Amino acid sequence: MTVSRASLKLLSIVIGLLFTAAVYQTMHNNPRWDWTAPGVGKLPREIVTDYMRLAYDKGQGGTAAKGYFAKDAKDNAAAAQDRIDGAPIPHEVRSVIGQGMTVIVVHRIAAARGEPQQDVIDQFEIKDGRIARRDRYVTRFDQ
Repeated sequence: MTVSRASLKLLSIVIGLLFTAAVYQTMHNNPRWDWTAPGVGKLPREIVTDYMRLAYDKGQGGTAAKGYFAKDAKDNAAAAQDRIDGAPIPHEVRSVIGQGMTVIVVHRIAAARGEPQQDVIDQFEIKDGRIARRDRYVTRFDQ
């Protein structure tokens, strides 16, 4: 069987066009990212800081949780006061450590909304501009 060069060129052009069309279709109709996430274009540390500012300083924890937490986010403190709207929650951030998509916040949450003062370490995992996981560890600080 003999194949001409013109046929091979035409075949390679058709395969290239099909490949380009497949990439276009995938990126146009099935994007893997969420452009509506509040953290689009922000560093993970900025996402956590913005969430905490809204949840603690402004008292809009329910609004913050809906916006900043992914729908399938895992949270071992899902009933925490910072996920409910109400009065602002006084808190003192002692340290924020960010590495890659992980942000760790060491902070003291003052007594508020009927809850006692707590010293906590929150570990946040960020994915696609949202908080995908939060692990809260209650601890005790000296002064």
